[in-house]
Amino acid sequence: MIISDFRHLNQTVSPAATELGEAWQRTLSRLGDYTAIVVRALNLRPQAATLYRQTERHVLVRLTLPTEHVVLRISPEDDLAAHVAFFRGMALEGIPGARIIQRDLSKAAVPFAYTLESFVAGQTADTLHDDHLLYSIARQAGRALRRLHRQGMPGAGRPTISGRWPRLSWRHVLLAIGQRLASPPIPQLIFQTEEVAILQAIVHNPLLDCATPVLIHGNFGPQAVRCTVGGQYVHLEALEEPGWFISGDGLFDVALGMCAHLPAAWREGLYEGYCSAGVLHDSERERLQMLRLLASAWSACDHYARGLPHEADLEEAQRLIRAITVADAKCLSAQ
Repeated sequence: MIISDFRHLNQTVSPAATELGEAWQRTLSRLGDYTAIVVRALNLRPQAATLYRQTERHVLVRLTLPTEHVVLRISPEDDLAAHVAFFRGMALEGIPGARIIQRDLSKAAVPFAYTLESFVAGQTADTLHDDHLLYSIARQAGRALRRLHRQGMPGAGRPTISGRWPRLSWRHVLLAIGQRLASPPIPQLIFQTEEVAILQAIVHNPLLDCATPVLIHGNFGPQAVRCTVGGQYVHLEALEEPGWFISGDGLFDVALGMCAHLPAAWREGLYEGYCSAGVLHDSERERLQMLRLLASAWSACDHYARGLPHEADLEEAQRLIRAITVADAKCLSAQ
């Protein structure tokens, strides 16, 4: 039976929910009304509609059509330009991911950008608790990530809604990422003064410059990997939920995926899978070391600000600071 009433999707938003911006409150409270407008505009004939998932930036509604499920991705604040560009780049490299069926970034019919995407079954890798399965899916994800990083991009950062790329350097993008994840005074609250100075020096290190940006995920980890499990086997179904920035140094994805708060089996499998297509050069290993330091430090700050456990990432960042400063001291003494 085809449905035409979507009011059950409208969410009750408490007036006390001050953490939600006006756009979010409006979208959630009228989610069913907006879904009905989109369904009519796309001439869909759904038999069911459910609130499938809500992420930090998007609301996902699953529509059940006569022959398949599809996902309506609604973005109250994000223009979805980077999201669309990411999935287009994944498709060019043949990397598994959702297929974008329709998109409207104009906000003409509804007050937000949206996409209609194919539905990907399975579970995210962060729900796996068996080390064997976690190691296996991480290896698969590492290989897919290496292929992703073969896709050259016209600029660093993210495109505008018109598809153009601002002339930003990768270093500017790194500074922006650091500002989003670890804005003052959070670093000063968990790191020593000299450690904060070293972090600031690292992010300005010319060795981190990236002359040829590539497609990156930008928020990589087991939560971004969808998989299916059958017995003792696990299969990669899709990479999903890219970050705000989708172009830059591919090794930043590896650094994010190796943060200390993630399980050891995942970190080991990811690195082995990524290097299975070819070992990293000395310069790449050095760059990865610095990016891991930044990723660990920023992750510690972000977790601390959100009231989540941050100690593992903090300790790893401090260990990497000591390792880098010792290496610099050895280089100076050798000169």
